[in-house]
Amino acid sequence: MKILVVDDVGYSCHFHARLIEKFGYRCCTATTGFEALNLLKTDNDINIVITDLMMRGMDGVDLFKEAQHLERFTDDGPLDPPQFILMTALRLEKNSNDKDVQRLKLAQELGVSKIMFKPLDQGELRETLREMVTSAPDSLNNQPVDLYTPAQKIKDAVKDIIDSGNFGAAEQFIECLNGEVHHL
Repeated sequence: MKILVVDDVGYSCHFHARLIEKFGYRCCTATTGFEALNLLKTDNDINIVITDLMMRGMDGVDLFKEAQHLERFTDDGPLDPPQFILMTALRLEKNSNDKDVQRLKLAQELGVSKIMFKPLDQGELRETLREMVTSAPDSLNNQPVDLYTPAQKIKDAVKDIIDSGNFGAAEQFIECLNGEVHHL
């Protein structure tokens, strides 16, 4: 399972991707709708897309519509289209005749999974992602979990700390582990 973040503003794309990784999810990014479509065509691990509404070339609504028509397959058969979170700084109550607000309303009508307003509330985003992952088809929830790689990384880090004799690093490592335990 992987989450694709799409935003034509580089720092926003990077910030949201790092936030999602901090939540414990694998993440990839695209800075245009066209780039996102290419990723969706080639990476079947992408199950959730978080995209900005207003982007040059292809906006978030057009990306959503195009993604619904992509044919993606695995050895087990066809994949469902990814779930979409549309993020925007617009507010529906303002300028309801505005073209961008009309696009936002269209997104709701077309069935975008969730619309979130910038700046994103981190708790709400975390909960939304948790719900989306939980409600995903069973094939996503029953995938084998790779415990060897993280365990090997921890083993290597502990060995490096012991070899260095740096007890400050040991304390930082323990704090880091305690902060990540909720992902297990």
